[in-house]
Formats: sequence, C-alpha cells, structure tokens
Amino acid sequence: MSRSGPPNARDLAMSAAVDHRQDRLRRSRIDTTDQGLSLLIGIGLVVAVVNADALLSGLLSVALAIVLVSWYYKRFAGSHLQVSVRARPRRIFPGQPTELRVEVRNPARLPLPWLRVFVHLARRIKVEEMHVELSPIDAVMPLPFSLGGRQVVERKVTATLEQRGLHQLGPADAWVSDPFGLQEVRRTDPETSPLLVYPRLHAITADLQRTLPIGDRRGHSFLDEETHYLGPRAYQPTDPLRRIDWRQSARRGELHVKTYETVATAATALFLDPTTARLPWEGIDVEVLERTVEITASIASDLIKRGQAVGLYVTGVFSAVAGRRAFSYRERPRTGARQLSRLLEALAQLRPPGLFRDLPRIMIEEVPRLPYHVHVVTIAPYLTKDLQLALLRASRSHKTYFLQTGEADPEQDAQVPPGVRPLHVRAT
Repeated sequence: MSRSGPPNARDLAMSAAVDHRQDRLRRSRIDTTDQGLSLLIGIGLVVAVVNADALLSGLLSVALAIVLVSWYYKRFAGSHLQVSVRARPRRIFPGQPTELRVEVRNPARLPLPWLRVFVHLARRIKVEEMHVELSPIDAVMPLPFSLGGRQVVERKVTATLEQRGLHQLGPADAWVSDPFGLQEVRRTDPETSPLLVYPRLHAITADLQRTLPIGDRRGHSFLDEETHYLGPRAYQPTDPLRRIDWRQSARRGELHVKTYETVATAATALFLDPTTARLPWEGIDVEVLERTVEITASIASDLIKRGQAVGLYVTGVFSAVAGRRAFSYRERPRTGARQLSRLLEALAQLRPPGLFRDLPRIMIEEVPRLPYHVHVVTIAPYLTKDLQLALLRASRSHKTYFLQTGEADPEQDAQVPPGVRPLHVRAT
C-alpha cells in the first residue's frame, strides 16, 4: 500500500537533522578547499608582485577577489532568507483551481542574483505551465528568483488537486549561488501551510421519509431547539423540569422556566463506517472508500441545502477536528452552511481506520442521546454482525436507514434487521 498523507512530525524532524548534518559536513569541506585555494593565490600574488609581473599580478588579484566574493556569499548569503507558500483559496473541491503564492523575502542588504527555490507539494498536484519533479512521497516545483537587497518577490502559479485530504505546502529549499555561479549553498525554510481538498460532491437526493416540515417554520410546535434564548416565564405543569431557571425562581419567589424560540426542523444523524474490508487481511479498497466518503458528503450537502439539520459520526479522522475523542468525529445535528463546512472538513481528512471497526460502539453510545425525531442514517460498505446489532437497537427508538456502498454478498453480509429501511439515493 502506498503511503498517503503528509509525513508526520517525527519524520520531518529526522529528515531535517540529517540534512543539517550533511550540510555542515559539506560546508567544512568547502571551507577547507577555499582556504587552500586562497592561500595558493595569495602566495602566487606575492611572488608576482616581487617579480614585478603586472599581468600576472592583475590576474591573480582578480582571481583572489572572485574567491573572496564567492566565500562571502557562501558564508552569509541567504542566511536570513524567508520563503513562504500560501494557497488562495485554502479550501477547494477536487479539480478546482487554486492560486499558489510563493513569496521570497531577503531582509539582508546583500543581493541574491542567482536563487533557485524548490517547493515541496502534494505528489498528485498539477501546476499549470510549470514542470514539477516527482519523488516517491511528494512533488517538487522549482522556481528561479533574483532578489536585490531588502527586497520581496512573489510568484503566482495556478494548481489543481484531484485527491481529497489535508495537504501540506512546503517546506521550501533555497539554493543560493554567488554572482559567478561557482558555489551553491542550500537553505531550508521548514514553514508549511495547509491546503484542504473537500470530497467530491454529486448531484443526488436522499429519499428520507419526512415526518417534520423541511426548514425553519416559526410558530407553535412541540419541538424546541435550544439555540435562541428568549427569557424566563412562569412555570406550567406541562413544562419539563430541566427547563426550570433556578436563579430566576429564587429571585421572583416562584418557579420560572427558560424559554427558547420555537422551530420545527427535520434532523438527520449520519453514521459512517469507512472500513472497506470484511476481513482484516483483505486490506483497503480505495475505490470503495472514496465512493463511500463522496456519497456521505453528497447526502449531507443535499439535506443541509434543503434546510435540514445534519450531524456526522465517523471513525478514522486523524486530525485536530476529532477533538477530545481521538480517531473519531462526532458532530450533533445542526443547520447552515457553516455546519456543512465542518462536515466536509472532517470527511476530507478521513483515512482508513485499519483493523478497528468502531462504528457499532459509537452508535450504541450516541443514538440514545439523540432526540427521538432525528433520523439515523448508517452508511457502510458492508453490513457486519456488530453493525446489524447496532442498527437493530437504533431502530427501536429512531427511524433508521441503511445504505450499503460496497458490492453485496449474501453469503458474507449480514441481513438488514427488521424495522431498518433501505436508503434510496437518486441522481438529480
């Protein structure tokens, strides 16, 4: 299996340490060579001056000046060079162009007439009108620069990516050469910036049986969403005890409850199982995984655009968006474009969970916490015995749907339990 995603912090630290050690050894060898060459030229210049040889003295003086300038550039040129790589926009869909901005800043007064910058990018990136060199783990984009003292130069190129995920732009290697092109010195800027590629969205519609009106409808309803606080009012016998405002009750001498703006909103909780193998040793089916992620993202986008509240529960998210629960993402149903952005961000960073199949456990933990009106939609490549049991338990309290994204095998797949509806997805 090929390695996916950027290298971790330990790999980057080890690589930087090795490069630094090799750079020090190379510098020490170059220093020794320069010192020997300068000494020979100096001795020859003294002999030429003593013998009153003007031509030889002039040639050796020019050679000594070139060697000294080259040595000076090798020691000091580019020592404070700053290279930054940014993408605008930083969040794109597959195939959507983004502008890569490579900025080189020279804070020193020493000009840099010959400078080459090698920017490390995602391996599958495509850059317009630029040659990109591929390596086993990334792609390298070379860019020539010429900077004066205390100058800032920016280059802009257009790039596209077809692979979803959180990609890193950088680090950048700068090769600084003296004006004569005799020696090159490598300077590495370890700064990186993220580029997030969302899953591909398809024009589909999920056929869910709607028991609530779609979208927000002001008015009287038995369903309250605690998002818009209105204030306290006197307690009534039909009010739930959890709504009692104890501070206002103590202040006013009688029971008061908190009131919220009443809305009626259909809600759906998506439970995603990204495990693509029925057996651990079968490996990872990348095609099935990507199809599962894209279908989930498309369903979430369709429901949110229709005004529904959508939540996502999935295992295999290895990033900061997982929050306190490592390797899993749990987002309760909410509405709005911001919620869709959160869900797409989590799905973009989803990786195969390996041997662990934790979705049944997550369903057993999270489904009882959902309000009874929330639809439970489970999406998985295959239906296992553990997932069958979790679906059966969920169907006792919620309207539950199941969508299989892999090829069905009646001999190996478990049967959909009674009470669980098949989810039909239509192209629009």
